[in-house]
Amino acid sequence: MRKPNGAGLIAAAALALSGLALALPASAQQTDTDRRLDRIEKQLRETRSIVFQGRDTGQPVVVKPDGPDPAVTALQSRLDDMDQTVRRLSGQVEVGAHDLDEARRNAQQAHDSVIELRAQLQALTDRVAKLEAQPAPQAQAAVQPVYPPAAEDRRGRPAPRGASEATARAQAEDQTVLGGPPVASTEVASYRNALALQEQGDYAGAGQAWQDYIAHYGAGAKGREARYRLGETLYIQSDYGEAARAYAEALKGWPKAAWAPDATVKLSQSLAQLGRREEACSVVGEFDTRYAPTAPAAVKSRARAVHAKSACAAA
Repeated sequence: MRKPNGAGLIAAAALALSGLALALPASAQQTDTDRRLDRIEKQLRETRSIVFQGRDTGQPVVVKPDGPDPAVTALQSRLDDMDQTVRRLSGQVEVGAHDLDEARRNAQQAHDSVIELRAQLQALTDRVAKLEAQPAPQAQAAVQPVYPPAAEDRRGRPAPRGASEATARAQAEDQTVLGGPPVASTEVASYRNALALQEQGDYAGAGQAWQDYIAHYGAGAKGREARYRLGETLYIQSDYGEAARAYAEALKGWPKAAWAPDATVKLSQSLAQLGRREEACSVVGEFDTRYAPTAPAAVKSRARAVHAKSACAAA
């Protein structure tokens, strides 16, 4: 089929414009007519420009449909998607930077805590060394009760010797106060009193009793164990800071006592409860090295729990 030339297209467009003008009803509003005519004239000028361009260049005339170019629309859509991706990534970078700063602050605080704990441990070690260097106090001679002279009966004769001495002995050994609990007057009695309160579940009373024992007899043979038991009462009452302090004092020099493995794990648990992860891992590492081979299974199980809770590195 023969393609219309440029002059033919212009003539056809002019004829359509004149026909459209004649076809308009007389009752149409003038403003609508003017707008339509302006739009048609604009399209006619564009068509004329395209036709003349095709004539001058010798290329076939291609009339594109009215509206945005699909390629441009697709490119704009891709640009919008890329813009949203960049904004999302920028937000993630800001969040990551904030988390990194927070992690650095936490690491610095943990480092400072480790230094502080090491200083406390060293100070306690020095104190224990000084106490061990001092001569042991001489044991006080046992004080024999002084019995009163035998009483006389109603007739003025001395009462039987055995009965009088038994009564006096009972009075001398009676240490109750107005029917209250026995008053611990010796180191052994003080230790037994604190241990009894702890076994009865009176942890507040037992903690006070252990503190009294440590204040009077803390430098003795049972001093370290008393601090360990004090830590037990504090740990049960969720006072993890003071419990950690008591356990640390009991473990100066890493003793070989039977309670030492449990005290070491309890110290690491207290530190973990306080959020001092690195210190907890350091202490449980000492347990793995010093006590784990001979420790009871229950103590080993709690040590593994500390490893998991604090995310400690494998030994």
